[in-house]
Amino acid sequence: MMMSTMKLISVSTVVGVLLFPALLPAQDSATTIKVLKDRTERGTLNARREIVRGDSGKWNDAPRLQHAPPIQRKPPKQSLDDWADQLAEKKFQPTSNDDNWLVFRSRQLDDNDRVWVERIERRGNEFLVVLCEAIWQGYYQKTFTYYPVLGVNLGRLAPGNYKAKWVIQPLQFKRFEDPGKPQDNWPKDEQPVAKRPVELSVAFTVVSPP
Repeated sequence: MMMSTMKLISVSTVVGVLLFPALLPAQDSATTIKVLKDRTERGTLNARREIVRGDSGKWNDAPRLQHAPPIQRKPPKQSLDDWADQLAEKKFQPTSNDDNWLVFRSRQLDDNDRVWVERIERRGNEFLVVLCEAIWQGYYQKTFTYYPVLGVNLGRLAPGNYKAKWVIQPLQFKRFEDPGKPQDNWPKDEQPVAKRPVELSVAFTVVSPP
């Protein structure tokens, strides 16, 4: 009986060892490009950031995600938000010589709400960007609305078909790290919300230079 038990354990161990390497490729195939390792780095993973106030006349009822050409092609005095509007009206074809950008515009938020990119990953020809959207739960009398415009640079890519998924992780909070600072301030006690994340996706193709 003792020998049978030992043989069973030995066989189970061998099977486990054989199966473990088979699981590794699926876990390791995702390459983390950028990830927040320090809370003080929030707001640094996106290469560009703009704020569009509601009293400017512009409004976003729902979040939007776009693939964009190198941001250097944007006219110097034009806002990233206006440039994104123009890109939506015309087609462009990126080549392997071009940087590929994602431009994200959130839904309309209150001035005490905060968003930041938490993680950027790549798995083959698919990209994943995780954004935290923290909604203020405290009390205040005066407020203005706004939506942030974020630009993320995916870099130059080899010819092929690509897909980018942008996941908006819902959070809530009641305290700021530094209540005395106006806008450059981050949540101190953010917590997950019991609701499903919002997912946006965009597909694009990169070709060889002519």
